Amino acid sequence: MRTIEEENTISRLYGLLELQKEVEKKFGSTGYNVFVFGSYLTTRYIEGESDVDIAVYSKDFDLYINISSFLETYFKDKKIKSDIFYIDISMEAPIYCAPLKSQVQFTDFYPEELVDFYKRCQEKLEVNKARMAV
Repeated sequence: MRTIEEENTISRLYGLLELQKEVEKKFGSTGYNVFVFGSYLTTRYIEGESDVDIAVYSKDFDLYINISSFLETYFKDKKIKSDIFYIDISMEAPIYCAPLKSQVQFTDFYPEELVDFYKRCQEKLEVNKARMAV
């Protein structure tokens, strides 16, 4: 028997699947990826307090702007707080590790330069962890 938190998490995941279909219908399925991560995907999400964390990657910045505006409006209409940001592969940062390893992605667009970027971000994260451990 599932808890109410588990049922709500499953419901949010189904909602993301529907959103993925809407995004694909509006923007196609190539040239970008949307990564959802954080508590929205878990039983730790608190309605009205938590937000949905989303990172968008595209080589076409205008496409990113259009997708992020669409997502922002979608979540605003549902009264869900959102934190949407662009994955800028010119600047390695540990903050990109969580979205890039997320299992919830809207497309299969994950080009080699994004794979390499993730590795560099992960290395930077490990360096930061090592510094903090000293």
